Amino acid sequence: MKGKLLISQPFMIDDTFKRSVILITEHDEEGTVGFILNKPVQLEIQSLFEAFPNFKARIGYGGPVGNDTIHYIHNVGELLSESQSVFDDLSWSGNFEELQTLIGEGAVLADNILFFIGYSGWSPGQLDDELKSGSWIVSETSAEHILAGNFETLWKEVLKPLGDNFEVISEIPDSASYN
Repeated sequence: MKGKLLISQPFMIDDTFKRSVILITEHDEEGTVGFILNKPVQLEIQSLFEAFPNFKARIGYGGPVGNDTIHYIHNVGELLSESQSVFDDLSWSGNFEELQTLIGEGAVLADNILFFIGYSGWSPGQLDDELKSGSWIVSETSAEHILAGNFETLWKEVLKPLGDNFEVISEIPDSASYN
């Protein structure tokens, strides 16, 4: 599961995860951690960290767990100690002080990183149960797709390649009143 996308089923009604795309960054016997990739938050990173370098960061709502925490996924794991690999050229976390220095020096750009408030988490076996009940579709992805993804269209973008039925479903408006 690590490095895979979870795509919410088209008719999921849970407001937190409705039309969500989640990148799984950890999956082991202790549980699963991931970040919702398509729920933007309209905040400046400097409003969260006063001493943060001037930086136009993209910030998303990572999930309902730990909403007092900040996390990040990036493609600069080779520059940032304590980064944890998700797959080939995508990592999460890392030394925050080093990250600020790298941003200040221009070695990390806005296209290299996504920040998240909170995360999505599942206890051992919980995600497996949700997969068996059909709540999620599992899909492959790439670092380029994640970091260049458009928050507003990502759910549609990842559904379309899954076949004709999903392509049609991806075009259904979010609100039934638009049908």
